[in-house]
Amino acid sequence: MIDLKQVDELARRDHSVVCSVQWKMNLDFLLARMWQEMQVVRIYTKKKGEFPDFKDPIVLTPQRGLKNFTVENAVTLLHKSILEEFKHAIVWGTSVKTSPQACGLKHTLHDEDVLQVAKKTQAEKVRAAQGKKTGQTIAGTNIKADPKKVEKK
Repeated sequence: MIDLKQVDELARRDHSVVCSVQWKMNLDFLLARMWQEMQVVRIYTKKKGEFPDFKDPIVLTPQRGLKNFTVENAVTLLHKSILEEFKHAIVWGTSVKTSPQACGLKHTLHDEDVLQVAKKTQAEKVRAAQGKKTGQTIAGTNIKADPKKVEKK
């Protein structure tokens, strides 16, 4: 065993954690520090109307996906086709000011946040494909008419 002076010296070094397995002291801090040093972020998913799934998280690391901890990266790791139907994400956790909060693709997630993906409805998909409707149409038809060019009788 080592004395208190040596323990104090070890605790003050960079990248070190002092713990005792025999007395089960500081093990929770060791675990938290390991997650921090490995730069691993666990994101839990939630389906609408259900409780979050805390058993099987999405694990984001700098080596996986888009190399960042955004909603876009988490959704891409779930499935690429979900990204095409993405409307917004509802996030619970430390990365938002109020829980829950609707966020976009560029929102940065923190460790142990909960993510629920909201998909576009069929009407929103059609609207997105056709774009914003502009101009005017003649009553009862889909023929576009420019009001400046309409002949006056």
